[in-house]
Amino acid sequence: MRVVRLLLAVVAVALLVLAATPWVDRVEPSWLPAVQALGKVWIAAAVVGIVASLVTRAWFACGTNLVAIAVALVTIVNVSNRPDCDAGDGRLAVMALNAYYGDADVAQLAAAVQRHDIDVLVMPEATEPMIAKLAATEAGRRFTHRSGQTPESRDTEGTVILSRYPATRVDVPAGEAEIFQQPAMSVDVGGTPVLVRGVHPKPPVDDWLQDWRTGLMELGQWQRANRGRPLVMAGDFNASSAHAPFRDAKRGMYDTAGWWPTSTWPLDRAYPPFADIDHVLVRGLSVKGSGTEDIDGTDHRAVWADLRICSR
Repeated sequence: MRVVRLLLAVVAVALLVLAATPWVDRVEPSWLPAVQALGKVWIAAAVVGIVASLVTRAWFACGTNLVAIAVALVTIVNVSNRPDCDAGDGRLAVMALNAYYGDADVAQLAAAVQRHDIDVLVMPEATEPMIAKLAATEAGRRFTHRSGQTPESRDTEGTVILSRYPATRVDVPAGEAEIFQQPAMSVDVGGTPVLVRGVHPKPPVDDWLQDWRTGLMELGQWQRANRGRPLVMAGDFNASSAHAPFRDAKRGMYDTAGWWPTSTWPLDRAYPPFADIDHVLVRGLSVKGSGTEDIDGTDHRAVWADLRICSR
């Protein structure tokens, strides 16, 4: 029994170390961002460890597992920066979907747009053929304004903002946003201009780790430079609150996913999604509702938020 308790203690300490990795602001070693994103997995493992510890009376292991859960929860539970304002009449429903090289099922996407009465649709990895298919549907015909052109063939670099409200293109600073399109538009919601930014920084893979971090930091600098007006940043951030660069990018903004964000990636594996990397972040807007949608043809869940212009 002593050996079992020792093994449980070693595993618990390892889980505590893994759960604490989100507090390490580094891009090396290359596996670190992936490990940081596994907070929910470490919590599940710690719960199993607590049960085993109670059965074997391994009190040190039990306590260590409890600490590991608490440490992981700090970067998972979303309780900060919730908008403190009264909801006005101006409505803005936003949906973001990584269209996966333009392969996302357009019929299912159109149905989701209709179901949630979406006003602004942000699509990283969109292509012109996919946008044309969407425009041919009843749901797609509502979008009368768009941010710009996307690739004609299957590609990761196209991001489009589609709006049913009058909208004008807003220039964004040069930087990582020039590599993967990340356009911005000023959307007129009943006379109130709302700044909307489509987001798709590079993913945290070996060759792009520093670019991934730089891209998220640039998003943080951009949104803080645009204080004083209603703001939405939506899309595939390739990061969650487990990553320090994302926490900087969203500083002062609210993640509409709620207190326990739904995992949105990867959707097409034998195991369930484990990372919440798709977000609708807001500032100066009241959140009436939010959720996710599963769309065939892509490995990301769509995320949506029903927003209101603040009346004060």
